[in-house]
Amino acid sequence: MDKLRILIIDDERPARRAIRSLLDKEPDVEVVGEAADGEEALGKIRSLHPQIVFLDIQMPLLTGLEMLHKLPPARRPEIIFITAYDEFALRAFDLQAVDYLMKPFSDERFRSALDRARRRVRSGSLTSTEKALRALLEHLQKPNVARPQGKPASGVDFTRLVVKADGQLHFLNQADIRWVEGQGDFVKIHLKERGLMVRMTLTKIEEMLDPETFVRIHKSTIVNLNRVRRILPMLARSHGMELDDGTALPIGPSYRGVLDRLK
Repeated sequence: MDKLRILIIDDERPARRAIRSLLDKEPDVEVVGEAADGEEALGKIRSLHPQIVFLDIQMPLLTGLEMLHKLPPARRPEIIFITAYDEFALRAFDLQAVDYLMKPFSDERFRSALDRARRRVRSGSLTSTEKALRALLEHLQKPNVARPQGKPASGVDFTRLVVKADGQLHFLNQADIRWVEGQGDFVKIHLKERGLMVRMTLTKIEEMLDPETFVRIHKSTIVNLNRVRRILPMLARSHGMELDDGTALPIGPSYRGVLDRLK
């Protein structure tokens, strides 16, 4: 019997290594590759044709769900999601009978998910799996899905932010974020007593922050309006913002309209 072709997609190398070590114990599987972000994953799926994919949902540049949206249904393999989502979001996965592993997961839970995926691939029953996956993606996009206040259908919680930094998951209260600084494919999240470097674009983290509280004031800066102490005049008719800790941030020429929100 041919070995099952498996692709591991997770932006953390230790997480990929842990999954690979568990798969090494399975004689009927072959890890054909790894990917560290959604864009790389798309290319690997198209070129390597894996039958089963372990897919991290929270990734920089392109999340797991966004990656799947870009992949034609006919090209989607069997998916086992890896997630740090909370209980509410996981109910959507349970409702559609889509396999997932909640971090941190046990060896037994891993084998259980792999066994189910293995049986579906071997039996050729991926049609029902694709229907379940499609139903999940549609469910998470519905604007009228009943959910706790402040939490949109995408599963993003505007009371907190889950990011990966220093090889760990960090659960942040959005109210504790003072400002966010874009640095290429990374952002630095400024908190009261520390900063976190996260591999994510400023545009991506902007989508995850509460739009009622956070505003972009520069091509490389997002500010928590609740932390603004005053508006500062600067050179050549420009302005800046002073935060409650004394940090002064310039307002870019293209973002002067933000001042209207503070009147």
